[in-house]
Amino acid sequence: MIFDGFFLHHLINELNQELTKARLEKIYQTSDMSFVFIFYLKGKRMQLKIDLSPHRFGMNLTETKAETTVNSQFLQTIRKHLEGSILEEIVQHETDRVANFMFTVYDYIDGPIPKKLVFEAMGKHSNLILVKDDVIIETYKKMFFEEGRQLIPSAHFEYFPSHKKPFTHIDYKHVESAKDLMDQYMGVSPLLAAYLFEHKVQIEDILMKPTKSLKTHRGYVADIFDEPIKKHYDSISLLIDDHQIEGQQNKTSHELFIDKQYVKYQKRLEQLESYDQDADQMLEMKYLGDLIYQSGYVLDEKMSEITVDGKAILLDPLLTLNENAQRFYNLYQKAKRTKVHVEKQIEETLALIQLFLEYKTYIQLSDKEHLKDLEVELIEHGYKPKQKQNIKRGVHKPNITKIQDAKAIYYIGRNSVQNAYVTHQLANKDDYWFHVKDAPGGHIVVACDGLNEEIIRKAAMLAAYHSSLKLSSSIPVDYTQVKNVKKIPGTPGYQVTYSYHKTIFIDIDEEKIESYFKKV
Repeated sequence: MIFDGFFLHHLINELNQELTKARLEKIYQTSDMSFVFIFYLKGKRMQLKIDLSPHRFGMNLTETKAETTVNSQFLQTIRKHLEGSILEEIVQHETDRVANFMFTVYDYIDGPIPKKLVFEAMGKHSNLILVKDDVIIETYKKMFFEEGRQLIPSAHFEYFPSHKKPFTHIDYKHVESAKDLMDQYMGVSPLLAAYLFEHKVQIEDILMKPTKSLKTHRGYVADIFDEPIKKHYDSISLLIDDHQIEGQQNKTSHELFIDKQYVKYQKRLEQLESYDQDADQMLEMKYLGDLIYQSGYVLDEKMSEITVDGKAILLDPLLTLNENAQRFYNLYQKAKRTKVHVEKQIEETLALIQLFLEYKTYIQLSDKEHLKDLEVELIEHGYKPKQKQNIKRGVHKPNITKIQDAKAIYYIGRNSVQNAYVTHQLANKDDYWFHVKDAPGGHIVVACDGLNEEIIRKAAMLAAYHSSLKLSSSIPVDYTQVKNVKKIPGTPGYQVTYSYHKTIFIDIDEEKIESYFKKV
């Protein structure tokens, strides 16, 4: 889930339509970092889930009942202060990933008392903070520093400091890259920044349309995914609910392993993206170092804070201004090295996520007869079969489905092992290769003297049938000669690139498919 300031803006609008003036009946803590708030309004009860975990942080209305509950001092405190109160509205802090729940507590003696629950949706820094009159009553995560922002009870509440501007209006005259948008404007994610920079539009011009990419399984509040395979939702809460981990019942050990690995790499990606965002913030240290040298102060002096061009800079009072500037530069250099390392890991993790998405398709294409071929590859990723096997990829001969008629022979791959075998071992360079466009699926190799419409449509239908687009209509299938298909080196699994191809759009005829397999 791509949870940025734009996402939160529309989510808050959606929640306000349902929860404004609702009474908070009960608060539950369903795990160490997850809370459920039960609201009641006009005869209707609604569950708002708030998650603080680094990999699933966010909030949404849900109908899923929590199976477990835990207790904590933080839970007891917010129950004492908020249960029975009225939620007046939810307000976003500027355009940051911060939601303020504005409550009114009615006291028999003091009358209406305003209190605020602040949800900071910031990855591993996500937090819930209960505030009254700008003083912290309680906070889920407590942090104490000698200087700067304090997150402890009785401390003055301050929002997370940022020099970035709200994205209410973007001046593209001063933007030279997508990264500039992220550096200058608050609450802009890499995905949103890339879209804005390409289309040069204002945030308000992007229509809210909750969407999930079926290729990467990543969700966003608007349809800005540049790919054909996606799913739309009636609400943002439904999108978030659908993003939760699928149930594990009635699945084979292969499916359980694939799902577990997929979730692991998704979590790793979210963690890496959080590290990348942290590094981006640390890159701003160079700006602070530059300001010190531009300030005109005597660099040998020791100060705890200076103000330059209206910007307050907190310093280490034990260090000179020059030493503070060099400390900022060192942090900047460390952040640069971190970004290079993290960006490489992100690239590798995205490749593994794509691989296990393909495995999700291949498991659906495999019966018991073909599952052993897929298992060969899963073993390389840590899968442990129930029966020990001494099968090596180079020695194992895949079980390929072959369909033959008077005009051609059709070889069907149902997983990475079979795809690699039919394309680069079984096929001749002048044979023809078919594969569904921009989606996981089997490789179909056709051995024939030459293509005609009948062969093309039959091969395309077989490719569409053995793909993740099986249930779609007008399915795009690319085809070219085998000599134009090349394996991409250095990528996990079996990824290919191809050239000189044509595309046909095909609908699946189940009766024809059945007739094809009668000849197997």
